[in-house]
Amino acid sequence: MHPLSRYLRIVGGEARPRYLVARSIMAKVPTSQERRWEEHDRAMERARTVLDVSGPLASPSLMDLKAALARPHMSSCSLCPWRCGAVRRSGRGRCGVSRPRVASAFTHLGEEAPLVPSYTVFFAGCNLDCAFCQNYDLSTMPDRGAELSAEELARSLDAIVRSGRGIRNINWVGGDPVPALPYVLDVLRLMEEGVAQVWNSNMYLEEDSMRLLDGVIDLYLTDLKFGNDECARRLCGAPDYSSVVRRNHLLAADQGELLVRHLQLPGHLECCTLPIIDWLADNLPQAAVNLMDQYRPEHRAREHPELRNLLRKEERQRALEHARGRGLFLL
Repeated sequence: MHPLSRYLRIVGGEARPRYLVARSIMAKVPTSQERRWEEHDRAMERARTVLDVSGPLASPSLMDLKAALARPHMSSCSLCPWRCGAVRRSGRGRCGVSRPRVASAFTHLGEEAPLVPSYTVFFAGCNLDCAFCQNYDLSTMPDRGAELSAEELARSLDAIVRSGRGIRNINWVGGDPVPALPYVLDVLRLMEEGVAQVWNSNMYLEEDSMRLLDGVIDLYLTDLKFGNDECARRLCGAPDYSSVVRRNHLLAADQGELLVRHLQLPGHLECCTLPIIDWLADNLPQAAVNLMDQYRPEHRAREHPELRNLLRKEERQRALEHARGRGLFLL
């Protein structure tokens, strides 16, 4: 079976996107967060039993409940392990994002073949600080772009899907979409057109944030960067990278389908690339994998001697041979 089989069924009109399933599940929206989570878990159980059964939209729905659960993070944020709290409101949190800003949105033809054409929504700001960031113009400038209401973006995305361009998915990316999670849920509770949803992320987020995405996202397009915590701490500042990101990959595989990207870094074959291949083969053999070789020294990469170089052909070849030997499904 193809690792993206359900996603491909959604693209072909043979299955419903998960967010529309969630919009068809009736759910109360209590006033307290504790009672909201209790109602959320009950509603999620119902959603899992009707994943491929058509039904009318409900009001209030499970999507409304998820959006209500997420909104408090806009004033006191604990979406990711930095748990910045109330400083988010001033934009002084780790990611610098106060209100999500859409830096750009367009039809992307450069993603993996099963994804294109993909309508990508790029958010400004990121909760990691990678020295080698390939999109540093977005990740380091959280005030870049436009503030759009959820209603405006939902109407725009519905129009794009109806336009006849053959859009296969809405692709939430950045920077990183983690700081914009409440906003994304607000948009999706208002969208009406059926289209696959892709969460394109570094996956450095809290477990409750993954619970909010459960039943919403069809395909997790992930960025698995480092094979150990030492490299992660040195190159992106995250002290607990491996435990958080690997946990979230396992959760993502339980929730939907998974396409894992790994950007090979020069000088990091033994410490990062080969351990990542082995971990994927041992824990997520059903995932599609893209071993990316387009590294270039960007942002602050030249502060680290090994990152001043391009990837060597020998490093690339060894990684591919090892991945094939471990039986990974390579895109």
